[in-house]
Amino acid sequence: MYRTDSEALGKSEYGNLTSKQYAAVLVVDIDQPGEAGGHPADLALYVRNVVRVLVEHNIGPAWVGVNLISGKGQFIWLIAPVYADASGKFSQMKLLAATTHTLGELLGHDPHFAHGFSRNPFYTGKSPSAYRWYRQHNRVMRLGDLIRQVRDLAGTDQYEAAPRQQFKSGRELINAVKTRREEAQAFKALAQDVDAEVSAGLDQYDPELIDGVRVLWITEGTAARDETAFRHALKTGHRLRAAGQRLTDAAIIDAYEHAYNVAQTHGGAGRPAELPPMRDRQTMARRVRGYVTQSKSTSSMRSSAPGKATSSERKALATMGRRGGQKAAQRWKTAPDSDYAKQERAKLAVANENRKTSAAADSFAIASWFLKGKSETGEYPTVGEAAAEFSVSNRTVQRALSKAGIVLPTGRRKGDRP
Repeated sequence: MYRTDSEALGKSEYGNLTSKQYAAVLVVDIDQPGEAGGHPADLALYVRNVVRVLVEHNIGPAWVGVNLISGKGQFIWLIAPVYADASGKFSQMKLLAATTHTLGELLGHDPHFAHGFSRNPFYTGKSPSAYRWYRQHNRVMRLGDLIRQVRDLAGTDQYEAAPRQQFKSGRELINAVKTRREEAQAFKALAQDVDAEVSAGLDQYDPELIDGVRVLWITEGTAARDETAFRHALKTGHRLRAAGQRLTDAAIIDAYEHAYNVAQTHGGAGRPAELPPMRDRQTMARRVRGYVTQSKSTSSMRSSAPGKATSSERKALATMGRRGGQKAAQRWKTAPDSDYAKQERAKLAVANENRKTSAAADSFAIASWFLKGKSETGEYPTVGEAAAEFSVSNRTVQRALSKAGIVLPTGRRKGDRP
């Protein structure tokens, strides 16, 4: 630890501004090159515009460091100190990491920046690669307020604690999970189809494009608006990535809305426009970005029960399955004459009868196959051949022959006789 006015601190070009157990600053490394000169005006235009917006909302960085040669930078925010135990795991440290990532995404940061060591804003040496530092203010910010305002500016969802009980009953939870799975499977197939189509570059040969959008149809004159919009948003994401451009929420949402409006105009079939709310569109944009950048399948952006099952919901599903079996077994023992037991016995009797009928049919089919083989070739097939033909065991074949009264000639291979 050094005092800020100490001579030893001024000699060090790099410094460790945070530790696993303590942090009083937030550091973002800007990886977008600007102009040589070492002044904030030499930062990349995009970075300057974002910083200007942050300053207008009173959440600009306290210190701005600019590289003399490349025009890259490093920003420092003063924050209310956060602490952690020896392992470094604490909710406040997670909040610091989330805030750093959100600010970095907005500013085009270097995601591989090592936060252990940073450029030293108190360096007084003459290194040609040293940063020039500019103090902006001395405000100390609360992490919770900072990340909330940054998310508002970036147009991303605010964090909301998941409700402890989202469903009124176990049946409602099971139905919601089924809906999620079915919609996820449908959109996974759609996403894979789009991936293949974009990689093959087929759009330029598609005569059915309308304003750059390939409209999917439910029936003639009725467009599948959601699927059309989602598919077009995926294509736009692939194209942005191929062009080296940022996959922003705004670009993906604009593509989705454009495709939806095209489908509504040409295939609305008298239906009112039903664009999902902005919150759902932002969720859709994040999922499209995740699919495009990481080749992950995408879930539905419109669901009656959006999102994946929480840990508590998964435990509830497992518990309901286990307890349901236990309760059913208990009812069989404690109330054998109850309506429930009678209904289940009736179901079991029907199932057993169906299995018995199916087994008899298979047995007749095996016997018929032997008789037909005898009539066509003059000799019976072997038991092994029948077992392979019907995918059953030798013993099953032998039982079928015995029931039909078919006796195979002696002198055949072992196991051929019934």
